[in-house]
Amino acid sequence: MNASTARRSARATHAAVLAAGVLATLGATRSLAAQGSLSMQGYGYPTGELSTRALATGGSSGEFDPASPLNPAALASWGRTAITFQYDPEFRRVSSNAGSQSATITRFPLLAFGIPLRQRLRLGLSASTLLDRTFSTEVAANGAVGDTPASGTQRVESRGSIADLRLGGGFLVSRHLAVGVAGHLLTGQNRVVSGRTFADTAQFANVSDSTTVDFTGTAFSAGAEWRVVPGLSFAGSYRVGGTLRAERNDTTLRSAKAADRWGIGVRFDRVPGASITGSYAMTKWTNMQGLGASVLAISDSPEYALGIEAAGPRLGTNVSQFRLGGRRRTLPFGIAGAEVRETAIAGGIGTPFSAGRASFDLGLQRANRSTVGGTLTGASERAWTISVGLTVRP
Repeated sequence: MNASTARRSARATHAAVLAAGVLATLGATRSLAAQGSLSMQGYGYPTGELSTRALATGGSSGEFDPASPLNPAALASWGRTAITFQYDPEFRRVSSNAGSQSATITRFPLLAFGIPLRQRLRLGLSASTLLDRTFSTEVAANGAVGDTPASGTQRVESRGSIADLRLGGGFLVSRHLAVGVAGHLLTGQNRVVSGRTFADTAQFANVSDSTTVDFTGTAFSAGAEWRVVPGLSFAGSYRVGGTLRAERNDTTLRSAKAADRWGIGVRFDRVPGASITGSYAMTKWTNMQGLGASVLAISDSPEYALGIEAAGPRLGTNVSQFRLGGRRRTLPFGIAGAEVRETAIAGGIGTPFSAGRASFDLGLQRANRSTVGGTLTGASERAWTISVGLTVRP
């Protein structure tokens, strides 16, 4: 092959790689081999916006948790000024008929700050990950360019997420009732990098390109928490999505409605030293259907959770907390016509220290993800998530 032909081949491959990157960023369904993941389809994996404490109860205490940006009424229970920081690495393994693949995902999914404004009013500001789409995978790419056999490796990387920036307030109406409202700014970016390396570099030049899509949107939420009788409380919240836009270079590519969400929770505290919580939530991810390619399969996501938090041994003057829980939900973005279901078991421990001015929370979650329906068979995903949370009350 002469130099001119090689350059034409490289340009053709370059165009194909760029087209693949654009489709991935806009949410077109890709094969399991291409992404190496069941949970990272579409716009990414929904982290649940849960603090380490709530995650360790399977998410069942999320509606009552002031650090989790779900129910703004829970902000009324922040107490004194506090800041929470969280680190959640995930260790994932995907198996299919074609083999298996492992990956490690690093996440910093939550930063929350609460401050009392008046005796009954608390203000909360948080930044949390709504959808995470970070992955990297390599697959063998064997074929022909023109009449010349060309073998090599195709690499696809996605770096990005959609974040939820929330500003809200919780007001304690009485000892039995708290209400809250919040505004949400949804913002983020997906950057897809595609490249192909050739075994025969004398004839073919390696190619690489990237494309970036920015996301901006809004939402509004309101909620309440009601202690019906001593030892029994209910909580509920509703978040309505505003317009969500996908943009490139300040040009709107597509727009849709951000996902609505509603959730309810119940807490039973009549057992000495223990709190049992249960919850149900529904997220209307299908609101985002118009944001991406028409072939992208989106499902609404029902979620069930049950958990317990119980007093553990004393560490000096402080009492530690043990947590255990589980949840089951449908992930929003499917693959090959199939829905992806997730079942997770979690547990953890929380320990206050420094005379109650700080607390350390540790959680561990085991998630099993599998497909239901569609043409993809024999695919599953197993993941361990370690959640580390630190809360400081200056």
